[in-house]
Amino acid sequence: MPFDGLGYLTTQAKPSIWMRLSHFALGIPPVAKSVPAHMFQPIPATQPDAATIQVLTIGRALIEDRKDWVQRRYETRDGRRCAVGALRGAARLLNVHGPQTGANTLLLSVAMSRGFNDIESMNDNSTHRQVLSAFDEAISRASPSV
Repeated sequence: MPFDGLGYLTTQAKPSIWMRLSHFALGIPPVAKSVPAHMFQPIPATQPDAATIQVLTIGRALIEDRKDWVQRRYETRDGRRCAVGALRGAARLLNVHGPQTGANTLLLSVAMSRGFNDIESMNDNSTHRQVLSAFDEAISRASPSV
């Protein structure tokens, strides 16, 4: 069985107040929100669009809770993200390099179908529920038709 590293993903304890203060003082971004390990499945070589689906799925998970979502900013010091910040955070978590054109293109097409010019304006002028439904629609568009 090949090594996939899933055994090393664990939930992290909340950092101490001193750690959080030092991160704030030094401008270090907060520790990323923990994402369930089952979302980090190896990408099959025969399915290159699986990376797009994973970025969208993890991006949605990062803002699924209302308190983790923000408008008019990509990311805040306390770890809240907008839709674009969630896509960027998901790409960082997956260690995917280069532009996420697949995930961004799909979410942009959903935003444009809803009458917005870009993902940022959709995020800033929509409710949390509407943004999550946009991610759901983009994931369903990326999923192979069966």
